[in-house]
Amino acid sequence: MSFRRWRALGLLLAGALSGCIAETDRERYATGEPGTARFRNLSPAASIWLDGCSAFGLQRLEGGVWQPPRPAHVCVWAGFAQRVAPEAERTEGFVAPAEPGTWRLLYAVGAGCRADRPLAAEHCRQLGELATDPFEVVAFCEERACGPALGMPNRLCADGVSVAGPTGRCLRDPESGACGWEIASCPAGS
Repeated sequence: MSFRRWRALGLLLAGALSGCIAETDRERYATGEPGTARFRNLSPAASIWLDGCSAFGLQRLEGGVWQPPRPAHVCVWAGFAQRVAPEAERTEGFVAPAEPGTWRLLYAVGAGCRADRPLAAEHCRQLGELATDPFEVVAFCEERACGPALGMPNRLCADGVSVAGPTGRCLRDPESGACGWEIASCPAGS
């Protein structure tokens, strides 16, 4: 599985919190489709802390403004902050929202947090946010709406993992509303 590397968005703090990367495995998902998120702590010395229940929320772009994040998981309580050791990562799944549109994942992150307390200002030296770059969520169409399957071949990308070419998914274009066969491209730089 290849991941797209993204820059930090939102509140960037000096020191340990600025050395983190949030990634998703694709730039487009169909509604309800599973995806994978990865949070990487690039610091060689400082631990980073994530929310104990749901490390990230899903944020939708509406009218050029990011809406408040929706939790990715339903939680009964906040849970204790979860440590991401220096030069380590945390990978977890998510499900693309049911509403098509532009989305991103937003992580609440902390530095200098207590392991026996929730992620909060009173339990951490620093708090901030880190977001992935936006990704599109599109609706599936019935295969007959896309017409005959594409006859083009797939090819292995230079990264040795990703595959470019037809995916076999019939998707609705969010701008035009037309249905068409998805064609995957190689990740940038491969």
